[in-house]
Amino acid sequence: MNKSILLALLLSISISADILMVDKGIYKVWYDSALEQPIKVSYFVTNRPKNVDRGGMNFYKDSNIHTSDNKDYYKNVWDKGHMAPAAHFSDSKENLKNTFSYLNSTLQHEELNRGAWRFLEAAVRKWSEKETLFVENIILFNEQSLLLDSGATVPQAFQKNIYFTESDVKKCFFFLNNAQDSRWQEREVECSKEDKVLTSNLKCEKVDLFFIKPSNGFISKNSKFRVEFGSKNVLISPAGVMVDKEEGCTATGHHHLIINNSYDVIKNIDMPIPFAQNVLHFGGGQTQADLTLPPGKYTLQLVLGDYEHKPVKSQEDNSPVVSDVINIEILL
Repeated sequence: MNKSILLALLLSISISADILMVDKGIYKVWYDSALEQPIKVSYFVTNRPKNVDRGGMNFYKDSNIHTSDNKDYYKNVWDKGHMAPAAHFSDSKENLKNTFSYLNSTLQHEELNRGAWRFLEAAVRKWSEKETLFVENIILFNEQSLLLDSGATVPQAFQKNIYFTESDVKKCFFFLNNAQDSRWQEREVECSKEDKVLTSNLKCEKVDLFFIKPSNGFISKNSKFRVEFGSKNVLISPAGVMVDKEEGCTATGHHHLIINNSYDVIKNIDMPIPFAQNVLHFGGGQTQADLTLPPGKYTLQLVLGDYEHKPVKSQEDNSPVVSDVINIEILL
């Protein structure tokens, strides 16, 4: 690949104010809602066993985030290209389903997606049998990028940066987004730091916690129900593990669930969140749980706590990072 062409692509990216960093647990995605495409997806590749199959799984939209959808891929040459590959995360149904988010899908030419790109992903899985890899997929756009009638913008190219965590080796591969042969080895390029332009100008969006389910006003005749936690610009990390933030716009921590306003987070913002009957800790980094409550009316609120369980403070006003309070009811 001509280095000047690669540099031109990197330097002509249009950064919008609609970019969000979303932590999906097994991968992180930087998503541009104006382009309706991710601009970067990163993840670790380990030697995971294949326990489930992708049969019957379809791509889905995440709540509260404007993304691409099925109409962008209708009757054209663009595949729904998994940036965090389904085959890397087929060890559990939950992990596999996570890869089918439209946050993780790019408009990738079908011959690239099913050819050289797929064969390189197979090589990555083979390499991961010997050591853990860290992968960054950089999705590149410029002024010539095709805007579809459906509203999504087609990437011009992709760069896959692969870090071998134990042997301290880095390999980088560059692909134009077009029909090409399957010889991925010939797409290796000199690794550079130019991809930093992708995130250096990002506007910091608000750190946010919210309930994916249940919704406000939820009523159930079952005492047992599923709660799912959502977040934006949050890196979920377990309790007891201090994590350096990768991006200046993000917060790091794990979820706590406060039931019936049983703990005043604002009043105790500098104190660790206690373990109590109506204060549930998810220190393992969980983003969902099954909750059982007796009949009655309840309020639920999420609070982000750091590695010491202290409330994480917003960079904007030093207030605790919390979700809106939602009201639910369990019927007799």
